Amino acid sequence: MVNIDEIHISGTGQAQEQFIHFLSDTPQYKHAVATESTSNRMSDEALVTMITEHFR
Repeated sequence: MVNIDEIHISGTGQAQEQFIHFLSDTPQYKHAVATESTSNRMSDEALVTMITEHFR
């Protein structure tokens, strides 16, 4: 991924925190806004709907 302004991380809390920290230490993503949500298992369609609503 190149030239991103925002990234949404979904998953378990600890994994999210570690991944967001990793991204903030990576020059390519240092200034990208990272948002997160804890995710219960959902269908592919429900995931697409959630992300679509988030980035409107």
